[in-house]
Amino acid sequence: MLAKLFFKDIMSWSKQNQFDVVTYIPSSQSHQRLRGFDPVLELYKDIFDLQLLLVKVDADKPQAQKDRQERLQTPQTFSALPEINRLSKNQSILILDDIYTTGRTLMYAHDIFWESGFKNISTFSLSS
Repeated sequence: MLAKLFFKDIMSWSKQNQFDVVTYIPSSQSHQRLRGFDPVLELYKDIFDLQLLLVKVDADKPQAQKDRQERLQTPQTFSALPEINRLSKNQSILILDDIYTTGRTLMYAHDIFWESGFKNISTFSLSS
């Protein structure tokens, strides 16, 4: 599994970079049903104390099947779960993803936290 291959490097990075809250880009329900697991969760769950704070709505087709232009035109696909309102707005947030292609996914996730009042927001992806 890919997660085991990168475990040591991600663990080392995590020890050098501290955040109050660590969350991740979740799969949509249909994508998770199709795969049988959430790839981003699986990649980071043994390294970080992850909090599920976002929900992703089903899109017309998965990001991996879209070209660059289609990805850039994708509308906001995330909404905040109620748990986001229980967090102090002064906390530092880390949003994890697996692959950074156009940045659209992380930008939309960032927007949800920014609009919720968080200002110290960072992102991390395994690959770009």
